[in-house]
Amino acid sequence: MRLFSQFNDLRIRFKLLIIYSAVFVLSLALVSLIIHSFVRKTLEKNIESELQNTTTTILNMVKTAADVSIKNHLRAVAEKNREIVSYFNDQFRQGILDEATAKSRAQEVLLSQTIGKTGYIYCVNSDGVIVIHPKKGLLGADLSNHAFIVEQMNRKNGYLEYDWKNPEEQESRPKALYMTYFEPWDWIISVSSYRSEFNELVNVDDFEDRILSLRFGKTGYSFVTDTQGTLIIHPALKGKNFLNATDANGHRFFEEICRRKNGKIVYTWANPGESTPREKLVLFNDIPEFEWIVASSSYQEEFQAPLATVTDIFMITVILTLVLFPPITFLISASITNPLQELMRHFATGARGDISVRMNLRSQDEVGQLSRYFNLFMDRLQAYRTDLENEISDREKAEATIRESEAKYRELVQNANSIILRMDTYGRITFFNEFAQIFFGYSEEDVIGKKVVGIIVPENKWGTDTPGTIPDVIGGPEHGYRYHGTENILRNGQTVWISWTRKAIRHPSGHVMEYLCIGNDITDAVQSQREMHRLRKYLQAIIDSMPSILVGVDQDHRITFWNQEAERAQGVSRKQALGQRPDALFPRLRNQMSVVGQAMAEKSVKKLEKVPDRMGQDLRYSDIVIYPIHVEGVEGAVIRLDDVTARIRMEDMMVQTEKMVSVGGLAAGMAHEINNPLGGMLQSAQNILRRISPNIPANLQAARDCGVTLEGVRNYLEQRGIIRFIEGIRESGERASKTVSDMLNFSRKSPSRKTFACLSELLDRTVALAAHDYDLKKKYDFRSIEIVREYPHDLPPVFCTPSEIEQVILNLLRNAAQAMTGSEPAKKPPRITLRLFREENAACIEVIDNGPGMDERTRKRVFEPFFTTKDVGIGTGLGLSVSYFIITSNHGGTLSVVSSPEDGAQFLIRIPIDSESALSSSREFPRHTQT
Repeated sequence: MRLFSQFNDLRIRFKLLIIYSAVFVLSLALVSLIIHSFVRKTLEKNIESELQNTTTTILNMVKTAADVSIKNHLRAVAEKNREIVSYFNDQFRQGILDEATAKSRAQEVLLSQTIGKTGYIYCVNSDGVIVIHPKKGLLGADLSNHAFIVEQMNRKNGYLEYDWKNPEEQESRPKALYMTYFEPWDWIISVSSYRSEFNELVNVDDFEDRILSLRFGKTGYSFVTDTQGTLIIHPALKGKNFLNATDANGHRFFEEICRRKNGKIVYTWANPGESTPREKLVLFNDIPEFEWIVASSSYQEEFQAPLATVTDIFMITVILTLVLFPPITFLISASITNPLQELMRHFATGARGDISVRMNLRSQDEVGQLSRYFNLFMDRLQAYRTDLENEISDREKAEATIRESEAKYRELVQNANSIILRMDTYGRITFFNEFAQIFFGYSEEDVIGKKVVGIIVPENKWGTDTPGTIPDVIGGPEHGYRYHGTENILRNGQTVWISWTRKAIRHPSGHVMEYLCIGNDITDAVQSQREMHRLRKYLQAIIDSMPSILVGVDQDHRITFWNQEAERAQGVSRKQALGQRPDALFPRLRNQMSVVGQAMAEKSVKKLEKVPDRMGQDLRYSDIVIYPIHVEGVEGAVIRLDDVTARIRMEDMMVQTEKMVSVGGLAAGMAHEINNPLGGMLQSAQNILRRISPNIPANLQAARDCGVTLEGVRNYLEQRGIIRFIEGIRESGERASKTVSDMLNFSRKSPSRKTFACLSELLDRTVALAAHDYDLKKKYDFRSIEIVREYPHDLPPVFCTPSEIEQVILNLLRNAAQAMTGSEPAKKPPRITLRLFREENAACIEVIDNGPGMDERTRKRVFEPFFTTKDVGIGTGLGLSVSYFIITSNHGGTLSVVSSPEDGAQFLIRIPIDSESALSSSREFPRHTQT
């Protein structure tokens, strides 16, 4: 108290200096702490959010790669087994096998295969009855009550995922299935296994570069490890095991990551070359299917650098303030205190009775205004002294009139059917009419003199009831009689909504004395409005959740609603789209707006299928459906757009595949038809030569019976060149027979069984087959291309599927031939080099051409399914992707390409050599060259 008393006795300038300095410094310190805390929390939140989003992205990337690999693997197995079944059906149709035997052999082949570890192949018919199954007890069982069997009965072809639990298992596990339909026997061939058994299909190289390209701050990065602590993907430490690694504090942080599998961890770590360890933040999550842990890390100080800068700025600001504030405060206080002291002297003179004293006006600031008010006060004081007696008399008469008016006013408001109350400027109720008492449940004695906040206005909404909150409670009385809805409470605690009209009651001098408030109950209207708002938001949520693009238009073709999928597809927000024409945002609708008008005019649904639209270099297709709307005089339409490009491309691919199957069957049939007359020709030529041979007694006897000698006949035939002609016929027939035999061997659907094969013989056989691959529609003749062979002498046999390797080499030869002969103009004679060599424990095949080559963009996408650089109708984009699948999945090898524009292309195939059959030879073998 003594200190406070001493402070009160100080001069104003010292009070201003102390108060302003204290308030400013404390405010600055408080703001600094708040901003420092806010910036720190924001930085930490942003760091964790960025690391968490990156970790989630990597998880999705790995899972997507697994899904694609599993689907392609099961699809390849299913289609290969369909070919097997088709082969046995052909045996039955040709009369080689009866139908029961053909089906039995097909069943043996299908049941002999294992998919993954526990997967298998089974078949059901169109009625959901098991036809083939590894468990004989299920044969003939009707499984049409299972949801996934119903899906198979409906679709018959395609990929399917479902959860399945075997009788001996406790929990169900996700299972993957690919099915294909063989119509002649009504078999739905299904290849299935648990998804967890396909982990080895995921190739880390497919997404390693994308993961390593992610950076956070200066040195932050992402990495992938297994649960044993071995780094699978890392910028510098790939393949190393860090399970027992410790940080600067001896904490085995990597062991904790592998144990917890998901979460975040902070540890101290020093990079190579750094002397001081720093705190590092790591967010990690696991992929249970692969037993991998994906993590994103960064040093915390790299993200908190802005925080140190903010701290330095505030410290400098505080120092400058402490230096400059005292002299500035003294100057300001002097400009205030000096005029105040003069005013105090004049007030002292007036207090002694001299009301004629006046101030000299020297400025127009607040002190000058105070001096002017002092002069006005003294002027009025003189006038009040004269008018005081007259005013007292007038007030007595006015009070009588007011009492009479107040009685009438009370009678009026008490009988009104509205809530009427009055309160003073402190929020205390001074009047509460009868209707208000009945409505709120309070008597007049309960509320008069009490504050409205806590009685009819909830405290949790308006806080402490001070005079400053009263205008907010009643909605701003300065604006006159306007409606203002507020939330109020009854005595029983029920919440109601009241629409208030209000007016400030002023004293004749102008200041507010009381507030008059008149209210009406609008609770039902507010609840209805809220329900309508909720239904509107619910309807918008339904529309936004749909995967299709939905656009609503009015009668003038202006957009009235725009769902979330439209925002994502076009990059235009709902606010930006409203009011625009849809054809301005969707180029594909420019030619369809007349159909929109037609649908609204005819009040019928219009559907447009496969509408093309070019987006950059890609051609996309959409299905467009227009639904007219006619509701209570409001007309418009809803436009729905679905991207069906993938479906169209799949249909085109299936048509092309069917064409190729038909061509293969036709080629095989023609080969059989050619083989029969060729056999007769060869046999006849051979018999002619045997009939003129002198070594056969029957020939000599027949010549004597005809009166000629066999030697004379042969001399005549040789002189006339007839024997040479016959030999030419035989040789030509044998070459034609060899060509037909090669075509039949390639077109036959041989079983995919691995065996030891000589790669040099396999390459020669494929080149011979490719030499016959030409017709009038193609722009190249394979026989005009120079083939260079570079084979080693002692390359060991390779364990592989010969027919599949032939298919891969044939695809590479065809692509090379088309690329070289399709370039205009040809700068050098076309040449293909086939090279065989051994590299460690792998046999390598190189197919090199001197064609136009590929740019980097094409080279990176050359193995993608459906990617092609050929014109529409010429290529399906599946040749190289199938070849890549055959080498990597079926043979455990690799297929890569090196190419650049104008330098040709070099495809390299690596196939592992079986260790038992590999010859103990050196890495480099002597080679010989053939052309």
